[in-house]
Amino acid sequence: MTRLGRVCGLETEYGVTSVYVSDDSNTEESPLGVEEAVREIFASTERSVRVPHGFLSNGARLYVDIGEHPEYAGPECLDLEDVVAQDLAGDAIIQDLVDIANNNLRNRGIRIHVLKTNADSWGNSFGCHENYQYGAHTPISLPAFVSFLAARQILCGSGCIDEEGKYCFSARAQYITEATSADPTHHKAFINTKEEPHADASHWRRLHVTCVDSAMLPVTVALRAFLADRFLSLLESGKEEEFIVLDDPVTAVKTWNYDPNVRMSAHRGDSAVEVSCPDLLRESIELLPEEDDEFGLRDVATRGLAALSEGDFAALSSELDWSLKYQLLSHVSAGETNFGGVRARRADLVFHDLSRQYGLREKLLKSGNVKLLVNESSINRAKTIPPANTRAFLRGKVVEACDLAGRTASIGWSHVRLDDPPSPQIDLLNPLETESAEVSQLLERIEKLGRK
Repeated sequence: MTRLGRVCGLETEYGVTSVYVSDDSNTEESPLGVEEAVREIFASTERSVRVPHGFLSNGARLYVDIGEHPEYAGPECLDLEDVVAQDLAGDAIIQDLVDIANNNLRNRGIRIHVLKTNADSWGNSFGCHENYQYGAHTPISLPAFVSFLAARQILCGSGCIDEEGKYCFSARAQYITEATSADPTHHKAFINTKEEPHADASHWRRLHVTCVDSAMLPVTVALRAFLADRFLSLLESGKEEEFIVLDDPVTAVKTWNYDPNVRMSAHRGDSAVEVSCPDLLRESIELLPEEDDEFGLRDVATRGLAALSEGDFAALSSELDWSLKYQLLSHVSAGETNFGGVRARRADLVFHDLSRQYGLREKLLKSGNVKLLVNESSINRAKTIPPANTRAFLRGKVVEACDLAGRTASIGWSHVRLDDPPSPQIDLLNPLETESAEVSQLLERIEKLGRK
């Protein structure tokens, strides 16, 4: 197991569309509005006790976010394998619901597709958020971390086609407008600074990273979390003067999105420097300890940065999203460098489609052309069973017990409470808590109550 230096959790928003099954429908309009399509997806969960709070037995939360986006907020994870397994489990849970909905819609000739993408056709941006817990009294240099994130955005981007058909490394980069913001709804920033620790605020803080591209490939998911966790550990050492800080990270990430080798103005301590995306990340990676890297992610990062420096965009097509997508788009565009054509844009959507029948990832996994990192049994297990070494274990047990007994409960990230019959709230303020006498007593009570 690759142990992280802190609790980590991912949130992923999904795009939804629908099509007519018949090719002779003579329309490109979606037969269902987004709201109706989302309602169809969640129809099979309407009688579940999970609906009021959206929490599942694996400790995750599944709900509909602002803008009618299904969202899977994964449970707290301490091992990198769990981060990857839970991300893939979220995709599978969503697609399971879509399969049920599509079976119900078959007689209407309609099929729903869920896309793990980062923008819709109306120009609205959504995607993935990361959460990293750290000590309340631990100093973290946000300018240094934001600079790191600006470079990581390119290495771990999902790739995209802009309005002119040009290829970019990150779909989210073009929407970033601020380094930090406490209002993520109106200001797209690298980090949301609103204080919501979801834990004992005297001991814990939560770093909420809001700029992340949703990833289809397991290696990209693992690399993102691995690099961020290890870099945060470096920042916690307090040696801020060693790190490069970009003068304008927003301009840097937008520039690097088209050409990562452009040198941007920055400073190290009191010294002015100029740095490219590969150079900034390469220097950071060289400072990381070499132990505890079971997946070989340092090597992936090193090869990825070399590919960015040398313009070899298809070099990591089995590991990094932007590399695989570039190879796919080049293939369907017959070698053309402009990807504005219909075939390329359709291939872009297929890349993000979760469908086991129509999406690309499932086919590549079965053919062995994409590295999975975790096996199928681990993913299936993660769909119903929480990580064993965080408080998600306790939360998941309560949800499971309530589901089996048909009892309603109020569940949150940092508390659980049985509502049927009413019981006192139990706070779970330590993200690393895995044992609780109060929760054990509650589970015994639910079992004695029996099924309602």
